[in-house]
Amino acid sequence: MNNNYNFPASEELNRIIAKKSEQIGKTFNGPPYVAIQTIVRAIDILFTFHPEITNEDHFDMELIKFGWPQLLKPFYFNLKIDEISPLPSTTEKLRNWAISNLIHSGKIALCQQILSYEKADLISIKRQTDKHFIFECLHSNTGIERFDRESMDFLKHNIISRIIEDKKAALSFDVDRIAKEFKKLIKNPFGDYISYQTTPDIDDYYNEQGHYLLLKMQGYDNFDPNDKFGGIEYHKYITIIELIIGVAIKHSDACLYLKGKKPNVQLENLISYTQNKNNAINDYASYIGWDRHIVKQIFECITLTKENFDYYLEYPAPPPPMFIEVSGSLLIRSIAGCLGNPFALLNRELKRKFIKDFDKAVNNREDRFRKELFNFFSKESIIKIDREIKISFDDVKTDIDAIVYNKETNTLGLFQLKWQDPFSHSIKERFSRINNLFPKANEWLTKIKRWLSTFDDRTILNALQIENVLGEKRTIERVYLFVLARNQINFTGIEMDETAAWGSWYQLIEAYSTIHTTLNDPIEDMFVRLKASSPQERIKREKAPDLGDFCIDFGDLKLTN
Repeated sequence: MNNNYNFPASEELNRIIAKKSEQIGKTFNGPPYVAIQTIVRAIDILFTFHPEITNEDHFDMELIKFGWPQLLKPFYFNLKIDEISPLPSTTEKLRNWAISNLIHSGKIALCQQILSYEKADLISIKRQTDKHFIFECLHSNTGIERFDRESMDFLKHNIISRIIEDKKAALSFDVDRIAKEFKKLIKNPFGDYISYQTTPDIDDYYNEQGHYLLLKMQGYDNFDPNDKFGGIEYHKYITIIELIIGVAIKHSDACLYLKGKKPNVQLENLISYTQNKNNAINDYASYIGWDRHIVKQIFECITLTKENFDYYLEYPAPPPPMFIEVSGSLLIRSIAGCLGNPFALLNRELKRKFIKDFDKAVNNREDRFRKELFNFFSKESIIKIDREIKISFDDVKTDIDAIVYNKETNTLGLFQLKWQDPFSHSIKERFSRINNLFPKANEWLTKIKRWLSTFDDRTILNALQIENVLGEKRTIERVYLFVLARNQINFTGIEMDETAAWGSWYQLIEAYSTIHTTLNDPIEDMFVRLKASSPQERIKREKAPDLGDFCIDFGDLKLTN
């Protein structure tokens, strides 16, 4: 390997990628609105329909997920929001431009993501040749984040799906009849477009489909339904989103029905819909019977606009938004945004627009988390303290978020609960989650261990209000310490205190479905299940995380592992 270079490999790679990124947004000869419409149509097709329809392989799809915000951003920046442009029909040239530029932008974005991993000390980057860079992982537990994702997927596919099937059985829609009726109502204006009417039965069916899909979306339960943002309860935001999701599912089905009947019709001309913003707001307000200003405020929190595009499109591979404002009166509805995860934008916008309300809602999370945790301790012998307990002695001050005590076994369980917002690919957010979780959790464990070793059983149980509840003196045979995070808990390069059981909420749910014990003490049982479902133990039973072969090839530049 030639080592005669003036700059470190990562700096040189960053320079090359920065140069390539300068061309993003400069390859389209036409108005920004047409480019935006073309990009949205492409991702709506690619993200919504089966690969057999889109003919894109898995890695290309990953590139497109990273590439769409990079490609959209310069065109949206140059868009004149006060102008109204006509809706163009798609052409093969436009389609090919979108796909090739989405993939190219994705290659750039993914290289930038790899560079951010090096800054986070997760990998090292080296030169193989002038045009070939390689990276290697620095930690033995690289990729353990996969287990958090798998626990979330387990919840969706094994728990929520079962709930959905029960709901479907209870409602028993005649799906075949609804599909047959719907197909009769679909028209094909000018041979290129789609229009249709619906019936109350059809609307009810798709409203329910919207509800089912929403239940599988991470982030919809981030707040209590009655938390208010800008004076509007969170459940109202959820209701509007659920209705829009149902409409999007209905529209995608209609497009496929028409495509099946008329194979020559182009899905790109059918799927993405440009609509008058005021009409859309009025329609939903009328349908649900709410004041227009409520629906307007909710729409503003789920729409990509000139106010929020700059920060939102900087996130690596964010879910597309439900709506994109393309003029003062027009919105493009993205089916990919409706069916992806609209809460990624919504919850960020609630924080940006209503920070005081957001902070208040975040402060309410601990009580919700505690109540949900206590559902795992239904045995009558378990004493549950339904509030935070503060501990203070010498120079030590801390608190205990949740407390359980088994009066049959004299077992004590002490919990620290952390409800952090979910994140996906952002290294900045990753650092924030780690920094807000592990130093504080480790400090808590140190203080609690010191407190437990300093005082006798009676003093400890008095401080925890256990003896007040029981009205008698008790002892402590064993103490189990827990750190529970609502979302991610496993991070490459982070080691955990083995004296405690660490886990995410989703990991805990999965552990109760997949880990079996014969223990009679619910507190010990939870500790054992969480320990058994840790990445270290799962790797012994399952395949260790494997990045596989990685290659980004620009022709004149290659990045591999």
